[in-house]
Amino acid sequence: MATAERTFLLPCTCSARVSVTAGQAGGRTVCAACSREIDVPRLRDLAAYAVDQPRGTVVPRSGLGRGLVVAGCAVAISAAVLASSLVPIGGLFFPQPTTVTEIRAAVSAAPPTDVHSAWQSMARSSVARPATQEELRLQQFAAHAAGVANLLWGISGIGLVVAVAGAAIAASGRSVGGGAPQ
Repeated sequence: MATAERTFLLPCTCSARVSVTAGQAGGRTVCAACSREIDVPRLRDLAAYAVDQPRGTVVPRSGLGRGLVVAGCAVAISAAVLASSLVPIGGLFFPQPTTVTEIRAAVSAAPPTDVHSAWQSMARSSVARPATQEELRLQQFAAHAAGVANLLWGISGIGLVVAVAGAAIAASGRSVGGGAPQ
């Protein structure tokens, strides 16, 4: 990336402003408006003069506003990705429940006497049965995953609020937090 040399604006007695570069420090230059010679200050003294910005260029600012935008977006995106992937990742550690298609295929493949005896057994037993250890673990995971996912979505929302606040600060043109024009 090429960097342009900074250009400073020196006042002339004719009220025009003369552009000089740091390379001209300590020398002389001519005013384009009145053709008068102007002494260019030494390099350390040039900092007191305004910096000339070419038309249409924007001085990039780094500071609190942009920092909040970047940090807020990073937090919001990270938390949203984690919240969205929490349940699918948890599914890797727990066996998935049997689907209706699998149940129908197993019933079709079983001998009719086994299906009839299983049906009679289910008809005589009650629906209320204690949960198995695997079912209890899956219920605990689901409860914890829902709580953690809600927490992550909340953090994501806070990240978005921070990013919007940072954008408002950056748009206001204030350079809060030490960000000076470069």
